[in-house]
Amino acid sequence: MITIMLRRCTKMQDIRVYDFNLNLIHIENMISSVDWVIKFNDIGTFEAHFPLNAKIVPIVMKNDYLIISQGDNQAIVTGKSAISDFTVFGRTPNFILSKRVTPNFTKKTGTIEKISAGIVSDAFLDVENFVVKRVSGFTNEINFWRNVYNPTFKVISECLDREKAGHKVYFDFENKKWVYTAVKGRNTGIVFSKGKFNASNTSYYEDFQEYVNGGFYEVIDEETGESIWEEIASEKEGIYKWMGVLGGNTLSDARDSLKSRKWNKNIRFDIKDMKFNKDYFLGDRVKVKTEIGDFKRYDEKYISAVNIWYENANSGEKPVFADI
Repeated sequence: MITIMLRRCTKMQDIRVYDFNLNLIHIENMISSVDWVIKFNDIGTFEAHFPLNAKIVPIVMKNDYLIISQGDNQAIVTGKSAISDFTVFGRTPNFILSKRVTPNFTKKTGTIEKISAGIVSDAFLDVENFVVKRVSGFTNEINFWRNVYNPTFKVISECLDREKAGHKVYFDFENKKWVYTAVKGRNTGIVFSKGKFNASNTSYYEDFQEYVNGGFYEVIDEETGESIWEEIASEKEGIYKWMGVLGGNTLSDARDSLKSRKWNKNIRFDIKDMKFNKDYFLGDRVKVKTEIGDFKRYDEKYISAVNIWYENANSGEKPVFADI
């Protein structure tokens, strides 16, 4: 994983509050600070702090099921607190997919875009203003199935991750629609390095104490009730085959457990003169040059998240890069 920081001075944008029918009900400009984490093929977070006398306070306290927007960023309100100031918490719109359940299904064959679009359409058949926007650029066909019920978000993210693609739910306020679409990262050709003067203050950290490349997980036989241990085989051999006991009682959950025990490589550096959704986008693929003494290496990464914050007259962006 790589984290980079951009800082700039800018005027904080207003925060707009909508109901779930996408009607604007309030515009707030008395804001202390805002922090967004936008994630690729995942659910991001939102947190904003306001003075207790801000007009947004009674709006949020009196109303449930609210939506927040600030510029291009959007969130569903999921909480609030009042102590020395008033805080609103939220999750990015992909969160709504976690509030539907997809039943188990037999093998589906098609592109990941086609399969995921069908699953989301089925999950929101009862919501008239929820639409699925189809996109091109996906050509490889896969076989995909699920043996147990799962949150729709989990099914969709796992399907799209098969090709390192992602998804996005967003609000079309003009047409009052909730929109789902698949997202495919670009091959940008961008290289970050000291030599190109777009990376500085580099630090590197690597840890693989918890790393395994295969393992075993426990399932319960439906007929006998007995415990059975299944294996996710390692691609490594001999002394390089590192096995572990994995969490979950389904293949899908066990794969998630295995994925969480990865070999962590964390590079941090500062960059400048780049802006999210203009110069780079979630899912974009880039190259990073690591230089430590006489050691040099190029790694291909993709942008997995971006942290955007506003406080007083300052703002910053912190893209996060992950291994492909």
